[in-house]
Amino acid sequence: MTEEIPQEDPPDSQIATLAAQQRLLGAQVDALRAELARRDAAIAALSARLLEPDAPLPHRLRARLRRARFARALRHSGLFDAAWYLRHHPDGAQGGPDPLAHFLRLGHALGRAPGPQFSPRAYLLANPDVAAAGVDPLHHYLSRGRDEGRALDVQPAVQSRAGHLRGLLETGGLEESGSGGGPLRALTALAEACPPDPEARQALAVWALHQGQPAEAARWLRNLGPAMAPLHLISTAQAGDGAAARQIRATPPVSDDLDLAAAHLDPRPGARLACLNAALARAGLAPMTLRDGDGPLLDRLTPKTPPLPQGGDGPLVSVILAAHNAAAMLTTALDAVLGQSWQALELIVVDDASSDATAMIAAQRAAHDPRLTVIRLPQNQGAYGARNAGLAAARGTYVTLHDADDWSHPERIARQVQFLETQRGFVGCLTLQARVTADLAVSRWTGEGRILHENMTSLMLPRALLTDTLGGWDELRVSADGELLRRVRRLYGAGSVPELPGGPLALQRDHGGNATADAATGMGWFLYGARREYFEAQSAYHASAATLRYTGRAPFPAPAVLHPGFDAEAEMPLDHVYAGLLGLRNDAFESLLRWLDADRAAGRRVGLVPLYGMALPTGAGLSVHASLRARIDGVGLRVLCYGERIRCARLRFLPGQEDLAEPLRYLPQITVDGRLVMKPRKRTTD
Repeated sequence: MTEEIPQEDPPDSQIATLAAQQRLLGAQVDALRAELARRDAAIAALSARLLEPDAPLPHRLRARLRRARFARALRHSGLFDAAWYLRHHPDGAQGGPDPLAHFLRLGHALGRAPGPQFSPRAYLLANPDVAAAGVDPLHHYLSRGRDEGRALDVQPAVQSRAGHLRGLLETGGLEESGSGGGPLRALTALAEACPPDPEARQALAVWALHQGQPAEAARWLRNLGPAMAPLHLISTAQAGDGAAARQIRATPPVSDDLDLAAAHLDPRPGARLACLNAALARAGLAPMTLRDGDGPLLDRLTPKTPPLPQGGDGPLVSVILAAHNAAAMLTTALDAVLGQSWQALELIVVDDASSDATAMIAAQRAAHDPRLTVIRLPQNQGAYGARNAGLAAARGTYVTLHDADDWSHPERIARQVQFLETQRGFVGCLTLQARVTADLAVSRWTGEGRILHENMTSLMLPRALLTDTLGGWDELRVSADGELLRRVRRLYGAGSVPELPGGPLALQRDHGGNATADAATGMGWFLYGARREYFEAQSAYHASAATLRYTGRAPFPAPAVLHPGFDAEAEMPLDHVYAGLLGLRNDAFESLLRWLDADRAAGRRVGLVPLYGMALPTGAGLSVHASLRARIDGVGLRVLCYGERIRCARLRFLPGQEDLAEPLRYLPQITVDGRLVMKPRKRTTD
């Protein structure tokens, strides 16, 4: 047993002495802090005086002082996160033990974020005056923006009721059903309210025109303003009211979209050519004429006068043209590319295992034009696999694409190269196109009524950027051009690849063989089904990926229907399929997560079917919830899409959501024990 010795309290005099010493030390610390603050202020004032324009200071020393002041401000701001920076940019460890030094020396110049709390791109989007002034976003925020209370990011727009209903109608594929109706009925109520909702009227007009109801579309388009005038003209002309359509054409303001829409007023070749030339003239582009013959007008387009040769000693441009069974239309595309005014050009035609005369037509042309190279693939790789094969053979400073069934204006390449060679701060550019029938009648438009819109195949980028930074295109059947463009803009900023104004610099042929016309993989003015799922998957991956360089298949799951070689008649075997509202986190969603935990523990293969309904609250969105998206790997768990057939042991709806599937158009076909338990609803508005 240990005897405890009682502790004596220190005498009062000792306590008083210790307290006095503590006060003295505190006063000394305060004095040191004040002195440090005084010196910091003096240094800052001296730096400011030295950095004044009229200060007698060597340029190099002035630059060093600026960098030092910026580094000090960044260090004290708390915006730089060393662990985050190294996780997202592993090369930061190569510059020594200090990631901040690497950021200041290289990362900042590359436009990288210093940490998760500050995005240069987001800051410029939230503060367009800073972007317009060309000021560095991080410098601006640290020197002025923080004190001014500037927003670090764009505040998300509050979704309108009409926008929500339009999403359910288009992307969600929700038809009218039951006594409560559906999005069409609800949009109609908004459009007929007092005052009417213009967003609802626009949605109903675009929908009606797509359904072959031009008179109904024209009714909704009245008084919606100049932006919708082209669609108002088209719908009015299709409804048979030529006089009213011509009045719309004659009403200011005029525009290139209105010029192109006017082709619906008169089907004669000369009249349609005049409409095209009016739009070209508005953009300062040379006019076209028609070759003699009786073929489609699109295939007879030729320059009215030969284009003036340009760029003979300029940078070489590699144009990759992937072609599969394109013999009927290939000559038009070859003429368009080889007839470009830009002379420093090579055309790489990649025959994707065609069974028709595609390769022969290209080879015959190559025999007479050394700028053309033909690559023949022994097996079909899909458009983007073929484009990657072309990229491997490309020699140009810049690379762009051309579709085998489209036409380009002779000045397209020249305009793009001249822009990239003269305008600094951009990594690439795109041109505008119109989608037309073979006889030059506008056939597609955006949901906002634009006739001219972004031409993905016109994307022109430095070859080194494609090969070294991006790796190439995701090797799918469709939609990989948009994914690659989003990678570029994610890396370099939303404004790094602009649309060049004016056009059309290309005409996209609208025919039944287009990938965009396919029911399962297609698109209109909105994304749905497999393309919508692919967009969501890539967006989630891009947001957090350490690198956006990949070759072949991208490292995130894509719907089976988008893969080359997809068999539309084959059934995909799965264990369980769950269907319901996958973007709304509630009790039913929590049940789904528990089911998935059990499936993963048991090693089961599972599919998910997103459903939508009128009870989905405005603002909830149609996307798969982030917590669920993180679990989707494309193997044990995948999203099932319209156009796919699935055979499974069990289909289970989220609790209380058993009736949501019945009115939806974009569903997969699912059988359980040989019994069809889910299929897409046939559209009732056709």
